[in-house]
Amino acid sequence: MRIATGCIGHETNTFSPVATGIDNFKQGTYCVGAEIVAEFAATSTITGGFLERAADLGIEAVPLLWTFATPSGTVQQAAYEMLKADFLARLGEAGRLDGVFLDLHGAMVTQAHEDAEGDLLRAVREQVGDLPIVVTLDLHANITAAMAEYADVIIGFDTYPHVDCYERGLEGAQIIADMVTGEIRPTMAYRQLPLLTSPPSQCSLRPPMSEAIARLHELEARPGVVTATLSMGFPFADIHDAGCSVLVTTNGDQALADECADEFAQYMWDQREAFRAELVSVQEAIEFARRSEGQPVVLAEGSDNPGGGGPCDGTHILRALIAADFQGAVVAIIADPESVAQAIAAGVGEEVELEVGGKSIALHGEPVALCGYVQAVTDGNFVNKGPMARGKRAQMGRTAVVRVGAVEIILTEQRLQPFDAEVLRSVGIEPVDRKLIALKSAVHFRADYTPIAQAILEVDTPGVHSPNLSSYDYKKVRAVYPLSGEVVAWR
Repeated sequence: MRIATGCIGHETNTFSPVATGIDNFKQGTYCVGAEIVAEFAATSTITGGFLERAADLGIEAVPLLWTFATPSGTVQQAAYEMLKADFLARLGEAGRLDGVFLDLHGAMVTQAHEDAEGDLLRAVREQVGDLPIVVTLDLHANITAAMAEYADVIIGFDTYPHVDCYERGLEGAQIIADMVTGEIRPTMAYRQLPLLTSPPSQCSLRPPMSEAIARLHELEARPGVVTATLSMGFPFADIHDAGCSVLVTTNGDQALADECADEFAQYMWDQREAFRAELVSVQEAIEFARRSEGQPVVLAEGSDNPGGGGPCDGTHILRALIAADFQGAVVAIIADPESVAQAIAAGVGEEVELEVGGKSIALHGEPVALCGYVQAVTDGNFVNKGPMARGKRAQMGRTAVVRVGAVEIILTEQRLQPFDAEVLRSVGIEPVDRKLIALKSAVHFRADYTPIAQAILEVDTPGVHSPNLSSYDYKKVRAVYPLSGEVVAWR
């Protein structure tokens, strides 16, 4: 049994003015052929799980192209067409195949395609005919009717933070093997809800999301159901199909798939009021941390989350911490290659004058002029050790820690969501020894930080990834709750 596999992935924030080109994909994760196996084998990732179960089942995995650019603005059409052509060419050269397993995201937008994954799946379907196509999608996929039409099975994540990627890879390999042998004849039901929610409320570690996923698992355990998916969508893509959707796949029973999908979609619609984010101001968060008897207090700045297209150089929290002369704070991270170079040139143990951050998008704040002490310099390389993407290598580029008073700033050359505590430990900072940690992350950090955090606060700052959905000027999204008062039913 030979199964082709690969990815062209991006989570596109259409509110970001920073376009995504071919260099962004090649500077992200970019592997071809056997390089994919070397990159993902023995990692807690989708492709890592797929490769492991494929080996157990005697499947010959045929790796094609796997690339993912750090989330940012709209993908340039020329870049997408180049990657798509390369992927299809490798697929055509793969020889006899029994199926295709795609590790996609589900929220890629190009200059010509609001639904890039739908376009890619259509092209793959046209090339492979009726061979099984199984797709995994992120919990933030904006799933469209086209995706559901061209894929036989779609498997979404059940967790946010995404700590079940490996398991979804295992599941995908098993399902496509069962399709090839004829044990499964998938029938899928797709339902799209007029519901838009922000990342903090989608966290599966707490209600209402934890309750929704528990209910989804009960549905998934029913006889005849192969897999079920709740996708919360990516609200920072201003496209017609942004938002929540439900998929249920059964073994040859369309009526059962429809019944289950309708039932769960109605449940989610009934719970819509519970999916509202609760935010606090920067000053409220700082004062809470100052009064807290325990540590660390984690401030989540979702608005500048590079994992959703934020520039990762916002300065609102940094400026407030310095002004408050906060004792024992860490800001992780600020992507600022210019400041990194200046800190390295000054040298560890020296003072350096910098203009930190605020160099990408004005909404995220002005540069902060400061004189700081260069505390550490590293190459920025580490391996994730937390529950999410465990074993996966990460690169921040050259990295410097600059201290202003008692505020430590982790400056990097590259944008990276600091969801793993190894970001701090790799530069000599032990998280539990700090009073306050400001992270440019929306939810993923909770997988590693929840066990050690005294408290976690969602901070309201301006930005292109703000949990405050009313701060955006949507133009293309269909009528959805809570943006439109006219929505009174899910269908």
